[in-house]
Amino acid sequence: MPRAPRSLRAAVIAYIFAMAGLSFVALQLSLHVTAQVIALSLPHVLDKSPPPRSRIEQRRIEVAQAIPPMPVAKLAPSHQPAPSGVLAAQLDVAETESLLAEAEAPALRGVGRTKSRFRRVASRSDTPPAADAFNRNFGVLPIASN
Repeated sequence: MPRAPRSLRAAVIAYIFAMAGLSFVALQLSLHVTAQVIALSLPHVLDKSPPPRSRIEQRRIEVAQAIPPMPVAKLAPSHQPAPSGVLAAQLDVAETESLLAEAEAPALRGVGRTKSRFRRVASRSDTPPAADAFNRNFGVLPIASN
């Protein structure tokens, strides 16, 4: 069984010495850790280069560089470029002709049949894909790759 202190005064003095000792040890440990942190971080603070990449970033870069680049379709320029106004007019005429041909095609299909009171709703198979509309409107020639 531990012995009880003889007086309250002795207990207070022992408590004060214990707290002073713990404070001194904590202060010394704090100073040591601070010195180590400064020594380790000083090269990074003084160096202006970006931090080194992680292994994951390095691996992603290596994989991206290992894949060969996709071939890019190159268009050969025409010998004499057409004036932009003439080209736009030609595109407009071609678009109008294709729209008229599409409009006449359903009318020709209905010859010889009984006419219905209701118009046939265009299905998805009747509408051209978006790529064809883009190519027709902007004069792009599609090129197959791979």
